[in-house]
Amino acid sequence: MFHDTPEINLQHHPLKGENGLPEDYPSPPISSNLLFYIQRNHNRNTVVYEINRLHDGRVNEEFPMHVFWIRYSDQGEQKELNFIQNKLAYGYVSTPICNECFEFSLVSYDKKKFYIDKKPCGSYGVFTKINDKNALITNVYVYAEELGVFPKVKYIEFYGYCTETSLPIYQKVKIQ
Repeated sequence: MFHDTPEINLQHHPLKGENGLPEDYPSPPISSNLLFYIQRNHNRNTVVYEINRLHDGRVNEEFPMHVFWIRYSDQGEQKELNFIQNKLAYGYVSTPICNECFEFSLVSYDKKKFYIDKKPCGSYGVFTKINDKNALITNVYVYAEELGVFPKVKYIEFYGYCTETSLPIYQKVKIQ
């Protein structure tokens, strides 16, 4: 699907801090399983999306991603999403497309489609359209106002790299 994408360091996106994302927010540790991550304006805790492999190394077709928190407010402790976070905020719905390639959307923002596919180096990446260009997504920043039980999202920022040029790419989506 997007096999021409170069290997990109997900930890150091050059556009970090130029928009809503604070410059001092931490990045998750780099691993071959890291796909992308989401951060919010409420605190530095980070939702991490990793490829979810079975014991034999194949991608789990039912749940191709493992999603969890890195709780930087608690010395970087990793914690699983709770039921509500998984069903209403950070979970995803996926469909296999072909051999270890998947389409998915986030449960809280189903307007954007994402694709899990192999990169030339053999590791996996998440691809989507950013500013109408094919892109490898690295991270997402969500700005929301606290209004009772559920925060009201004001905008979402998508960070990544254009698959054609390998240049950084960014898009801010305002939520009405």
